[in-house]
Amino acid sequence: MLYSAMNSDGITTIVIKILKKYPLCDRCLGRLFARLSKNLGNDERGKALKITTIMELHKMVLEGNKEALNDLKEVLINSKMPLIGLLKEFNISYQGDAPRCYICEDRLNEVIDTFSELIAKNIVESKRESFLIGVVVPHNLIEKELNIAREFQLQYWESIKRELKREIGKKVQQLTGVKVDFEAPQVTYIVNLINNTIKMEIRSLFIYGVYKKFGRMISQKIWLRKDGTRKYKLAIEDAIKSTLIYVKASDAVMHIAGREDVDVRMLGNGRPIILEYKNPYIHTIDLKTLNDTLNSFSPWIKFNLKMTVRRNFVSRVKKGSTEAFKIYRAIIYSDKALSSKDLVKLEKEFEGKIVMQRTPTRVLSRKRDRVRYRQVYQVKTLYIQPHLFEALIKCEGGLYVKELITGDNGRTLPSFSQALNSTLNCLMLDVLYVHEHI
Repeated sequence: MLYSAMNSDGITTIVIKILKKYPLCDRCLGRLFARLSKNLGNDERGKALKITTIMELHKMVLEGNKEALNDLKEVLINSKMPLIGLLKEFNISYQGDAPRCYICEDRLNEVIDTFSELIAKNIVESKRESFLIGVVVPHNLIEKELNIAREFQLQYWESIKRELKREIGKKVQQLTGVKVDFEAPQVTYIVNLINNTIKMEIRSLFIYGVYKKFGRMISQKIWLRKDGTRKYKLAIEDAIKSTLIYVKASDAVMHIAGREDVDVRMLGNGRPIILEYKNPYIHTIDLKTLNDTLNSFSPWIKFNLKMTVRRNFVSRVKKGSTEAFKIYRAIIYSDKALSSKDLVKLEKEFEGKIVMQRTPTRVLSRKRDRVRYRQVYQVKTLYIQPHLFEALIKCEGGLYVKELITGDNGRTLPSFSQALNSTLNCLMLDVLYVHEHI
């Protein structure tokens, strides 16, 4: 096991050993002892270490320590401090330019200033309300400081990457007044020192609400045939895409709690939906204006936007779609003439019934074949005529209601068709209620 060199030597002794071998700027030296005196910046810490070390060596020289003179000469040169008087006092001459910092080549302060100003300018122009800094550092810089830390068995150091993220973040805050947000920043600026670029990763804008669909043959997503033509003239996605100009986003994605078929209306309280706007220019959205914009797209689709949310809300909404209950209204045709008594029997048969369903035949092309169990909580019927009745069905999320009615050639058991001993056909289906389980 390696023990810190400072267990046996004082800090000044370690600094002397380091500066005798490596020329270092104030920041790069201070960073090697970053976890000591945390109220100091690395530049202040490095400068203080250099001054203290040089003063200690100067004292030793004045006291007659001849070995200290050679140490002082090397440390003065590699400390990169403008102590001309001290150099002259001991006749220390140095030919050529002063050595550059072994780790950063004297670029660190320039990097911090330059990139901070560029980022601050973008934040002000884009009216960002929060940000975060990321940094990509050339591998050779990381290796250089890691080698020094290992060579001198240092345990209180921090990486150049960490310092740059912190210092650029601090300076951007000072220049803009905008705060760093470590949890959900509106934008993350990735400073790449390999190619000297800044990449922006803009956090998506998530808005939670519900939608209603008053017509039939309206899909959730835009549905294209193989030849590129549309299968359905209208989609929920059309309305959402129409708002990209208002939000000034690159794209919009829907996250919906379950789905209804294109021929099924979504009525009642609406179906939960989250709108995700990618790379939005602004994050402060007037929900009423956005809601009005959505609702102006088509009289057949209406939205009720409720609040902005974070990304983790998406999984909550999708999980809630299977855990929540739904209420459907179906208009059902029966090949066999039925009586009111038959419908009362149907209601009793499906009170709290567990239904086994294999993946419906109509969706096998896009979903794997598996067996699922869902509960029917309650069924209420209305007799219309011998071959026609209405059913209100309260059931668990994820139940295929059309197949509950038809039986899907035995793939759903039990079914209404089986219970009534008749071939049934669902003529119309509406969703009347979706429980928001979030």
